[in-house]
Amino acid sequence: MSPVLETVTIVLVQAGKPMRVREIHAAAEDLVGESLLGTSVKAALAAGVSGPRPRFRRVRHGVYKTAKRDTRRPRRAEKR
Repeated sequence: MSPVLETVTIVLVQAGKPMRVREIHAAAEDLVGESLLGTSVKAALAAGVSGPRPRFRRVRHGVYKTAKRDTRRPRRAEKR
């Protein structure tokens, strides 16, 4: 996992609510203590909303939150 994706994930989990990209960017920079490219943050968000198990959900244009994950265990197939 990329360091920026990991940082963005931490920011959104700690916030516990939807955030604008610029808020995510500022919080991520505060967390790591150095500047991050805006394009890197946007790329991490874009990567995080796609795929079979997305990390984030786009609420509306420029606003993201963590995706709910199904924490239940998959059911075993019944024996016949």
